[in-house]
Amino acid sequence: MKKTLTALITASLLGAVSVNAQDIDYQHEFEKMNQMVNSMISSRLNRAAFQNVGYPRIDIQDKKDVYVYKFDLAGVEKENIKLTIDENNILTLEGKKEDKSKDEKNGYLRQEIFFGSFKRAIQLPEDANQDKLDTKYDSGILEVTISKKEIKTPKAKVIDIN
Repeated sequence: MKKTLTALITASLLGAVSVNAQDIDYQHEFEKMNQMVNSMISSRLNRAAFQNVGYPRIDIQDKKDVYVYKFDLAGVEKENIKLTIDENNILTLEGKKEDKSKDEKNGYLRQEIFFGSFKRAIQLPEDANQDKLDTKYDSGILEVTISKKEIKTPKAKVIDIN
């Protein structure tokens, strides 16, 4: 990822370079280098690792007493899903969506459906109660309902000024 970002920045800088008349010899070299960088970037962006950016999609609702998180996991088997919450109140969903039609790949004109491993982490609100949550998985939608807890704010002591 770091190399790709470096290549993007280099390509944008090279595109902004103006060429003087005395640098005409280098113009062709800059064009070739720009084509190579663009080719590298486009080949990397078509890889499966970049296709799962923002996957799975999520809806978040803030209701009176609970937060409701709905993850769109169409085509993902329940056994391939792992859900965790850590001590920093970060909800992490990870899993794998398997392609069962591997033999049919040659006939595709376009293939946009994501298959592969995914991971999505979301910072929960401070009042989310990790100990009171419920999950339901139905028709490719994982619904996580988390109760809210009261946040105790420290009371300030009023000090008399003499």
